[in-house]
Order: sequence, then structure tokens, then C-alpha cells
Amino acid sequence: MRYTITSKKKTDAALLFALEKLTPKVRTSIEEFMKLNTFNQINEIRLHTNSNVSLIVDSKNLTINCFLTSEDIENIVDILCSGSIYAHFNTIKEGYISVGKGIRAGICGRANMENGKIKGIDDISSVNIRLPKRYFHSADYLFNLIKNEGFKASVILYSPPGIGKTTILRELIYKLSSLENPIRSAIIDTREEITPFMDGAFSNSDIFISYPKGLAIELATKSMTPEIIICDEISSADEADAVLKAVNSGVHLIATAHASSFQELKSKRIFSDLIKNRVFNYALGIKRRIGSRNYEFTLNSFKEE
Repeated sequence: MRYTITSKKKTDAALLFALEKLTPKVRTSIEEFMKLNTFNQINEIRLHTNSNVSLIVDSKNLTINCFLTSEDIENIVDILCSGSIYAHFNTIKEGYISVGKGIRAGICGRANMENGKIKGIDDISSVNIRLPKRYFHSADYLFNLIKNEGFKASVILYSPPGIGKTTILRELIYKLSSLENPIRSAIIDTREEITPFMDGAFSNSDIFISYPKGLAIELATKSMTPEIIICDEISSADEADAVLKAVNSGVHLIATAHASSFQELKSKRIFSDLIKNRVFNYALGIKRRIGSRNYEFTLNSFKEE
């Protein structure tokens, strides 16, 4: 069943889909908030046991009058998993549920450990539903950067979490696909956050959904002959090794990393090794003021390193 929302603003498809995945109690409280308030967008829906529902609205933290019990959270998790928590067991261990349509629900609770590894998550107490947004010109700077290099440059985008790295990747895919001669690209979408809601944006693109990131990069390089590989959050030695092999094979890479500064990026071991091996041509730092859709970029060239 689909639900219609009356609001002062047009409701985006991601929010409509997310509201369908909530209990009537939570959904109604958010609908009422939308009727009574003027705002640009809801960025996140945050749900906690024994607490009121909170929203990140225009990048500001707001609380609405809807108190949640542990039973409420349990029911919401069951809906997010479409009634089968077992089917989402592997991603739950990694702290999230892929809801669909590019929406990821982060979760946390009590870790069930075995031999130093997370076997599962019990007593889930928090759910954070992040809503993908489209900022139409957010990738212009990055697109022009690689275009000026004949689309033969590798770039690592860095920022703290939540600034909009994935949003920029989505817009870059649109721009690459809209070229008269689209660039051959492989999109590594391990957590199903990049490609959903992007109808018609995949001209000459091969999409790897839910593959382990390192394996997907390796398979793309060997089998799909991409000119550019696009992926989110390089975060492990195995992924870094796959990146190195891909670039050494002549493929260019656009990837992201969590770092608050260029110095922090270079200090991380997996990136210091990649930088040492001249994997990336540029590092692009991203900033965005609270509530703003305007991005600020800091360009660092490894040609000068």
C-alpha cells in the first residue's frame, strides 16, 4: 500500500518510500510535522529506544513528539527487513539494513561477539534512516576536473561522514552518462546507496550491487573493460589492493574516503600506500555549510607530491 502525504513542499520519492517502511505511529508523526513546518528537506530519520523520534531537517537536529519503546524499534526493524531479519543477517552484522531505493538504515545495539568478530546484533536500540538526495550541480567541479584530463584521471574525494560524497558520485554518473559518447564506467554499489532512484542514468555503465567491494573492483577490471570505476568508501587493505591492481591495469578510479583533512587522509595507512604508489592524481576535499546545498572544494594534486 502506498501513502500520500500532504505537505507544504513536494515530497521526494526517497522520503515517500521510507515512510512506507515505518509503523503508522511514526509515519503519522512525521506527516504531521511536515504539514506544520516549512523546510527544504528531511535528511535523516533517527529512531531510538525510550526516546522521541528525531529528524535531521535542513542539516539541523530536531525532535518530534513521538516516543518509541523497544517494541516499536523491534517492529520497525521487522518492517525494514520485509519480515525476514535472517535475509539481512550479513548486513546487520556490518551495522546496516539495505531498505531499497538507495536507502540504508544504520543500526546499533548489543554486539554478539565470537572469536573477536561480530556474530550478530541483539537488542537493536537505534535506527538511522538516511535519505538520498539529488543536488543537480554538486558534481560539476569534479566532472570538469576529470574532463580537462581527458577523463584519464583518478580522484579520491574526502570529507567527514554526512557531507555528501555519495551525492556527488550519483551526480557524476548522470553527467558521464549524458555525454554524446558516454564513458564506459563500472559502478561498485556494495551497500545499494549509489544507483537506486537513478532511472535512465546508466548509459554504458555496469553496476555491481552487493558484491564485496574488493572483489567487485577486481571483476570489473578483468571482465567489463571500464574506463572509470566509481565506488564509495575505500576502507580496507583488501579494497586498497584491488584499487592498486585496477589502476595498474590502466583503469581510472573515482572513490571516496572518510577524512576531515588532506593530512588526515595521507596519515591513514591504506591511503598512504596508495598515494606512495601514485594511484590517485588528485584528492578533492569537500565541505558544505549546515543547511546549504553549496559545496566548497579543496584540490590537492599528487603530481606535486
